[in-house]
Amino acid sequence: MDPGKLVAGLTSEDIKSNPEIEDFVRSNFQDGNDAINDEVVSGIVIPDALLKEFGYEESNSGVDTTDGINNNKYNNTPRIDAGLGDAEQQKLNIRVMKTYLRTEEGTRSCDHLRYNDSMIPGILFGGDPSLNILSSETSSNLLVKTSWAEIQRELDRYHRRFESRVYDITVYENEDDLEGTVHRVVPSSVQRHPVQGKIYCTNFLRYHPKRKLKLPLTYINQEESPALKRDGFIIPVRKYVECFVDQGVPIPDAVEVECTGLLVKDVIKIDRLIFPDGVKPIDRLNLKDFVVGPVRGGRSAATAETEGDDPESENE
Repeated sequence: MDPGKLVAGLTSEDIKSNPEIEDFVRSNFQDGNDAINDEVVSGIVIPDALLKEFGYEESNSGVDTTDGINNNKYNNTPRIDAGLGDAEQQKLNIRVMKTYLRTEEGTRSCDHLRYNDSMIPGILFGGDPSLNILSSETSSNLLVKTSWAEIQRELDRYHRRFESRVYDITVYENEDDLEGTVHRVVPSSVQRHPVQGKIYCTNFLRYHPKRKLKLPLTYINQEESPALKRDGFIIPVRKYVECFVDQGVPIPDAVEVECTGLLVKDVIKIDRLIFPDGVKPIDRLNLKDFVVGPVRGGRSAATAETEGDDPESENE
């Protein structure tokens, strides 16, 4: 127990260093012994039920959200972020999810899953040479249902980039299954309710290094561009680039676009894309005609270009 809850500003170090304070706490507070003997914990303890509702395991109960320490008396190991995976998966930038086989088919059954069980229906499909599964084998397609909390957790983290992420998804036969089968996948054909915007369906496509990925583009060093730092902006013609990632290479979250030196009316092409080692664009990509987008100027950028003056001089 935190001694500060008994006396404002009191710490465990104060109790240990001063015997008089220790005697005072023991004799005046019912929880004094707990405050003296137990490890001091700051922050909020999250109930098991709430953690489970948002996709965290019950073993992570008693989590101190301030320092990330698991204070469950039955498990004193540090908390592991749900979806983070083991060391190898973290090295490759691959997160983990879990899903279950489903027997429900049809619109009514899927609606019942969505609205009554908080499960999102979908299909796991595609080929994987490492598992000797061919794309033409429709028998390898699996009907699955994924917890809404699992999917929403990843959507909150990656938003529209969710379908560019690679996951190790464990498929369980039912809730009593403790082993499951792991498939490396990419979310595919994520559908939302046309009015409410809620997740309606999420499919998973099996992934292997010979399968292309649509990696999002992100801009860097915008402050080094004379146009962009003067209210200029980029009109994004393309927001993604299709790439292959070699075996054993960490999968990047995005491909960076170098903006240093960009002027108004410049056109950003593929020569400004920075591909990490082991990541390369697909062969059929027309490198000559690939355009990220043109640079357009705001009012201050256009004025500076036409007059040739330093924008700071306008304020003088």
